[in-house]
Amino acid sequence: MDPQLFRRLAEAVEQGEEAVLVTVVAVEGAAPREPGARMLVFSDGRVEGTVGGGALEQHAVQRALALLRNGPRTLLETHDLRNLGMLCGGRTTLFYEVLVAPPKLFIFGAGHVGALLARLARATTPWRIVLVDDRPERLQALPPGIDGHHAPHYQELPDLKGKVYAVVATESHDTDFRVLLKLLREEPGPAYLGMLGSRAKAAEMREKLRSQGLSPEKVERVRCPVGLPLGGKDPGAVALSILAELLAFHHGRLAEAQARLSP
Repeated sequence: MDPQLFRRLAEAVEQGEEAVLVTVVAVEGAAPREPGARMLVFSDGRVEGTVGGGALEQHAVQRALALLRNGPRTLLETHDLRNLGMLCGGRTTLFYEVLVAPPKLFIFGAGHVGALLARLARATTPWRIVLVDDRPERLQALPPGIDGHHAPHYQELPDLKGKVYAVVATESHDTDFRVLLKLLREEPGPAYLGMLGSRAKAAEMREKLRSQGLSPEKVERVRCPVGLPLGGKDPGAVALSILAELLAFHHGRLAEAQARLSP
């Protein structure tokens, strides 16, 4: 086992990097590395560690990059090294495992809905949950697994690296707009961006965003009113409807969920 490689793997996942862990799981005859040899392949082609070098490793890197692009998430593959032009002539079996950091859910606003949404998401998903508010007292004594981030006047937002989902539910239209504008100017920005509010508020916000020079495509990324139409207006029901929409989006089933709820 290579402790340094596993530390690097943990760092990559924490930073939201995607990578493939390639492990030699079996060998027959002469082979360049023994079982247990590993390497990491990152989406930009960087490699750390080795499974033996030469044509085998070159093939493994290309296979890992293909898995990152379009799956599957695991693969077991046996190579006859002679077919790869390697004179050692044995057989090596490699196991590929795609490692994707879980999304980070940023909730802007620790009011009734935001706080409940954070707790529901923490209880039901493996995501990292970050609750952002401009009032530090609302970020005290948070349950384990929910990170608080104090953002005075929502001027300085937290780092949004990696796959990010964001829900905007601050105390006022002004701060909602300020946060939306900052998030939409991020590149690439959140994969999912929702805002608490009515259809009238949504129309007003979209008009204001367009007046700031944002493209129609960016403006239409804002999901408002956020949440699936499950019924109920109390904070718990609203938080649950938002989480339901987030989960459907995360699993690529949002269109299906919306269709099932249509009359």
